[in-house]
Amino acid sequence: MRIVFCCFYEAYPPASGAATVSYNLARFASGSKALVQLGPEDDRIALRDNVEIITLAWSSASRYAKFAQVRNFVRRMVEEVQRAAADMVILEGASWAVYHWMLLRAIRQAEPRIKVVYHSHNVEYYLRLSRNGRLIATLTRWAEGHLLRNADFSTAVSEIDQDQFERLYRVKPSLLPNGVDVERFASPDPVRVERLRQSFRLDMNTVIFAGFYAYKPNREAVDFLVRTVMPSLRQRHSTATLALTGGGAPYHESWIRNVGSVPYEDFPAFVAACGIAVAPIFSGSGTRLKILEAMAAGLPVVATEKAAEGLSLRHGEDVLFAHDKAGFVNCIIHLLASDSLRGQLREAARRKARDQFSWPLLLRNFEYEISTSHAYTGSRIRSCLRRPTGTKT
Repeated sequence: MRIVFCCFYEAYPPASGAATVSYNLARFASGSKALVQLGPEDDRIALRDNVEIITLAWSSASRYAKFAQVRNFVRRMVEEVQRAAADMVILEGASWAVYHWMLLRAIRQAEPRIKVVYHSHNVEYYLRLSRNGRLIATLTRWAEGHLLRNADFSTAVSEIDQDQFERLYRVKPSLLPNGVDVERFASPDPVRVERLRQSFRLDMNTVIFAGFYAYKPNREAVDFLVRTVMPSLRQRHSTATLALTGGGAPYHESWIRNVGSVPYEDFPAFVAACGIAVAPIFSGSGTRLKILEAMAAGLPVVATEKAAEGLSLRHGEDVLFAHDKAGFVNCIIHLLASDSLRGQLREAARRKARDQFSWPLLLRNFEYEISTSHAYTGSRIRSCLRRPTGTKT
């Protein structure tokens, strides 16, 4: 099987949640793989795990310039699909659905034999409606519906997203949850962990939030932490600090470790160098990699139920749920004061990440679903977590 993953963004090296999902999907998938992405300059490199990274140059910072160039990108992506003699193309739906609609149409015209999968990262219509206004949202809804109805196979990251797609488009995609590279986070280099602790003044009293500040749900979370949670927390625990990764946050208080974007190779060690992970997410869709990565690293997590949508996590067993300032402060204080609770959550989180969210497990089920399906039709409801007999979880 030869698979080409198409991204209208830079997925390698991963510097965001969307990029991490796309790269890991390519990395852990079976067969021979190529990942076509947009980046600063044309490039072609071969990585381990049988993944070829093909970068198409896009240097403009203007979204309008990108839109003007999209037809050329679509043409070049189709050429790469043909050069690879692909059996399957996976459209990585973390960019505007209109781009993927154009690419799907071009692939159908050039290579109608190829199976096309639309891998949604969220319900984009709702995301655009909250961020870009009604005109862009309307175009998005039209393109997203077209993709779900006309791709050979389509996926959603959670049951909540599945239900929203069904209400919007009368199509219920298969379920492909976001996963985590468990081994990478469970066994960071201890020398690197200690180096990062020293460099950024991190310790077990450090609370970490990971995510780009420019993304509205992350911006809401960071503002909530800095302006509301941390001042109250530090009144009760004066050595508590807050680590912010992802970049863009405009805060520089002495108790904030505002480190920007952490290099991909350092990120697992950076997470392990902290004490508690938080995810006060109040809007958006999809599932939060920041929670899965913290769980795989063995950090106790305090999150809103919105942040944990689709993950089937239990309060007091896998994570702690909080809804407001008092809830977050009390949960963090409880964790800082109780080694036994931290240990309990640490082991439960690692076990849950390994048993339910590891990429090899998720890809094994996804590939079984793809291999046994015929052309996808919107009237057929399928789940890629429907397991073959004998598959262990």
